[in-house]
Amino acid sequence: MFKTKKANQPKSTNRLKTILEFSDQWEMEQQERYVFQYYHNKLKGLDPNQINIHGVDLHKTDNGFIVTAVIRHSLEKKLNLQDVRLVVRDLEGKELGKKDFNMELFGELNSLRARPWFFEFDSEAILVSEEEIQDKMDFEVVFEIQELVVSDFEVQLDENWSTSLNDEQKSSLESTVASMDSMKQDEISVSSISLDETENGINVIIIVRNSFDNDVTISNLPLQLFDANGELVSQLGFPLDNFSINPKSARPISLHFPKSVFKKANPDWSSWKVALTAQQ
Repeated sequence: MFKTKKANQPKSTNRLKTILEFSDQWEMEQQERYVFQYYHNKLKGLDPNQINIHGVDLHKTDNGFIVTAVIRHSLEKKLNLQDVRLVVRDLEGKELGKKDFNMELFGELNSLRARPWFFEFDSEAILVSEEEIQDKMDFEVVFEIQELVVSDFEVQLDENWSTSLNDEQKSSLESTVASMDSMKQDEISVSSISLDETENGINVIIIVRNSFDNDVTISNLPLQLFDANGELVSQLGFPLDNFSINPKSARPISLHFPKSVFKKANPDWSSWKVALTAQQ
């Protein structure tokens, strides 16, 4: 196969307490510090290697609302946030606002430390009607994980493909790859290119893309084949001999599905697709 599944890590029962500290960028009265200390003391400890944000207050403004929250972490190294995306929800899970924030002024946070900060959600970041936002309402704020995606792939041709395609065909293949949807980083994907029906089955050309930062060598390619009705026609594993794909690259491959393994008679090939068979 081509991807090793990560083993589930046992959840630690050793909760870690953080120490509250305040930024030099935020001037506040001693009474405010006592309030934050009160909220901080009520928070449960963190699991190791965890980053957490806890909402303290929501203040409605004429142009949206301001959230005050405590950010804390249990990483073994300093926390240096760059850009974060925050989502504010009511206690039923409905999203009230979403916005990206630059955290340069927040500064570094030593290990097992917590620091209060405020976040202004203007009208463009509000996802509900003004009436649904109430001053001092109960809420929760969470980090939204921004998945890394890859959109630019270099076409990788072995010697046989390079010599069999003319310049126009190579250019067409590059355009096809460039028009494909972006994919998540650190994945393998397959896309349909062409299909040729024969007496004994079908020959297909597909593109295999590698969004990892390193080479990926595929020893077995398990595929499902669907016809125009979205019905499964065949499920087959293709043993490959050192089929290696460069980082951020797309490589074509030609495969044959024999009729003897078809699960459906008379498939409709007016449109079709292949998909990787899910690993069990």
